[in-house]
Amino acid sequence: MATEQVLHMNGGVGETSYANNSLLQGFIDEGKLETFNVPYYGATIKEVKKVIEAEGSFTLQKFESFKLDWDACIKQTDKSSLDKQGRAAIISKVIRAVSEPILASHFGEQVMDDLFFRFKEKILDRMMKAMKLEYINLVISLTKNR
Repeated sequence: MATEQVLHMNGGVGETSYANNSLLQGFIDEGKLETFNVPYYGATIKEVKKVIEAEGSFTLQKFESFKLDWDACIKQTDKSSLDKQGRAAIISKVIRAVSEPILASHFGEQVMDDLFFRFKEKILDRMMKAMKLEYINLVISLTKNR
């Protein structure tokens, strides 16, 4: 019986952090900024396929990529009742839930509220300018080779 594994990951398209802006405003210490490193590489579809094939343990069954809006986590019924400010706040909270532990351990808890307030404002600014806020989602189905 074949073992199937489905992977879900975010591909790489997006803005860089706002750390330099925060540094310029005296929000964070330059030394902490210089020593902060979260390795992230958003591989292309071709690169991911090449790694899977080169490794040889799996056969690629299905590989799809598609774009999702940043507010895809908000139910459609909620989107119609929320203004852009409300949607920006939810997006910021979702990102905060994932990234705050990493950021707080390096920069300190005391800057988190202000950091994510600024992030929400950046999201809102882009929404007001009708800029697309989306990320690439990769769905991969693999079968383990025997």
